[in-house]
Amino acid sequence: LDIVINHITIMRRRQSPNPYTSRQSSTNTTANPKLPAASIWLPILGHHLGIRNRKHHELLLLAIITSILALWFLTPFSDYCASCILWTVPVITDVELGKQSIVSLESKYPRVQDRWGVQKIGMELVKAGRNARYNDNNDNKFFGSIFDNIDEYEWDFGVVHAPNLVNAFALPGGIIRVTDSLLQHLYLSNGEIAALLGHEMGHVLHRHSQRRVIKQRFISTLWGAFVYEDNDGYEESFGEAVAEGLWKSASYLGDLGFSRRDEYQADAAAWDLLSATYLDNKYVLRRYHPNSVKKLLTKLWDFQGRDASATAGWESTHPGTEERIDALKEKWSKLDSRQKRRFV
Repeated sequence: LDIVINHITIMRRRQSPNPYTSRQSSTNTTANPKLPAASIWLPILGHHLGIRNRKHHELLLLAIITSILALWFLTPFSDYCASCILWTVPVITDVELGKQSIVSLESKYPRVQDRWGVQKIGMELVKAGRNARYNDNNDNKFFGSIFDNIDEYEWDFGVVHAPNLVNAFALPGGIIRVTDSLLQHLYLSNGEIAALLGHEMGHVLHRHSQRRVIKQRFISTLWGAFVYEDNDGYEESFGEAVAEGLWKSASYLGDLGFSRRDEYQADAAAWDLLSATYLDNKYVLRRYHPNSVKKLLTKLWDFQGRDASATAGWESTHPGTEERIDALKEKWSKLDSRQKRRFV
């Protein structure tokens, strides 16, 4: 808004009404470094569009800025741009980013003894994901490409002490932490714990935290990667330069919230991971019904009605719980009888 206001003020102070009718005006505009670039190209654009009135130039600038902001914030365009940049970043760099992030997280929420079997259940899901990736039977088409990179992460599941904070954290590289308050208050079954961990694994596999950082700092991330130089004698690729820029954000990755789109993707990943435990294999000891994802969200929603302050952390980082429950109900209802028999 400051840029727009400054531009409008400068436009009103200009003496020449039209840059095309006064050579002196055009020369002065080019020579004066204090005038914004918009004062040069906007009248030219207006001329080509048949807009000669200076007031209309101002409205044109406002329309352009409004359109850009709407495109960025109200459409998936920003996600697409962030994904294109993130695609250049090697997955292996996520592991180092997660190791840096967990230091900050566990300085606030120290790790405690896992009395709920979180680590064991989490590793069962990792094995299920690996099995789904390498399964050669026709059931493999039931899953997408979500498990393609599952072996590139160093998975680590645990519990942290956080009084009155019902939440879970997914850090890059495969580090997942659940607060003891969530486990104590919700009395989750093993299937619901699996649903919770599968959801957080979905955030990791989709690299949601990194995408959020790139979206929030898009220009600085892009520019920093282009001009990056650390004088170590090694020429980093563009993606590696982006990764080193992300490391500067490691301290607050655990506090980042996710978008509703992120949440739906993570729910879908949890559904697929739990479904993968039903594949014929010798590695997964227990099977977890995919409907446990819906049961988990229902418990969270019901508990939120009883104690909104305790679940404020969950809702702030994992929005849209009620709508996601409805989406999961619809997903189950759309399965045919053969598909439902898979989970008997």
